[in-house]
Amino acid sequence: MLATLLSTLLHFQSVSTSLPDSSYVIVQEIKFTGNRRTKEFIIRRELDFREGDTLATATLTDRLERNRRKVFNTNLFVTAETKVNVHQSPDSTALAQIEFDLREQWYILGFPVFQLADRNFNEWWTERNRDLSRTIYGVNLRHYNVRGRAEQLKINLEFGFAQYYDLSYYIPYIDKKQKIGVTLGVSYNTTKNLPYRTNHDKLVYLRSDELLRDRFYTNIIFRRRNHYYDFQTLELRYASNVVADTIAALNPNYFLESRTRQKYFLASYGYTYDFRDKAQYPLRGFVFGALLNRYGLLPGDDINLTDLTVGFARYKPLGGKWYYGAVVEGKTSYPQLQPYLQTRGLGYLSDLVRGYELFTIDGQHYFYLKNTFRYQLLDKKIFLKPLRKIRQFNTIPLEIYPNAFIDAGQSWNQYRGYYNSRFANKFLLGYGVGVDFVTWYNGVLRIHYAFTKDGVGGFRFNLAREF
Repeated sequence: MLATLLSTLLHFQSVSTSLPDSSYVIVQEIKFTGNRRTKEFIIRRELDFREGDTLATATLTDRLERNRRKVFNTNLFVTAETKVNVHQSPDSTALAQIEFDLREQWYILGFPVFQLADRNFNEWWTERNRDLSRTIYGVNLRHYNVRGRAEQLKINLEFGFAQYYDLSYYIPYIDKKQKIGVTLGVSYNTTKNLPYRTNHDKLVYLRSDELLRDRFYTNIIFRRRNHYYDFQTLELRYASNVVADTIAALNPNYFLESRTRQKYFLASYGYTYDFRDKAQYPLRGFVFGALLNRYGLLPGDDINLTDLTVGFARYKPLGGKWYYGAVVEGKTSYPQLQPYLQTRGLGYLSDLVRGYELFTIDGQHYFYLKNTFRYQLLDKKIFLKPLRKIRQFNTIPLEIYPNAFIDAGQSWNQYRGYYNSRFANKFLLGYGVGVDFVTWYNGVLRIHYAFTKDGVGGFRFNLAREF
């Protein structure tokens, strides 16, 4: 949870001098200041113009702002500003000198972990009686800009309710054209307290003095970025899951056929087109994403499952300080009979209908639509004078957005009777009002009061790091 306090959302507008009466300018120089560690070619990769290019004067300000946002969205900088100086050459050609004034983030972070093992804060507070034994603690180590090339090293050491050991290394570009990147990862975790089934749309846990499950996986992810806004990923993963005999006896469908082991290879392909103004908390633009997973590549694998998830989000200013956002997502998977561990419907992370945060509505297929109307009540930067010499932390951004929302969705489960589901195969509707607080290091605190279609209401909280 403390990680949410460590990434920035400072938003500076582009600065442009007055332009001469010319229909175009020629880029004479592109200058970068403030990138003390970050290599210049990492920043230039984000720009859609180079020295010698001809740019239309009428669209120059908008184009600079669009490029500034792309540089800022690398998450390498606390702030990013653009400045342009246009002057006449001896032959009366308009020449532009463009400067990117940057303030780098603090790239090496080591911070303690204290988080909930449950799906969200609402479940822990209401269903688990605020049980502190259901917490995870440890340390997360991050380096977000190794060698100044935007390479990322992540190490997680977590203990308590569950134990996690994760290591990954990400290289954004491994080819000369700067289009292909790669991530290598390995993970191992164990737990003595495990949700082994769902009953009445609630997770049912078993606590034991012995290990109930251990999981291991290793993977490699290739990432291709053809242009500025579209991304493709290809992941190859080997996974091994083992549960105690007790879990297989309590839920024979956990791995199917009362098995205690599940080993498989996974191939995953994803495509994203992201044209949002700020990935952390977008107010303009759109994003489209699709993810295809194939579990079980070899005849000896213990699972045979394919799923496809497709989503689209649109964000639009309505005038003044009003904004509208819509998110739609759907998932389908086959065959219908699936291991309980891989049967994920609504209720996990952000895949839910607001108002139903306390429920896990498992299913082979789901669909949801979220509509949110926001008002920008505050957009302020607070300067911390005692930290004035620490550029990465001397300013706190704070944005406040009161909002109203209405969501709809449905999760389809062919075996809803086996888990006594009340909400599967039924249309869900949720609505309410809330407030979003946006601050340091992509941190977003959401507080809202939501109602279900049956009129049942309650306060809901969510503290997350948004990208």
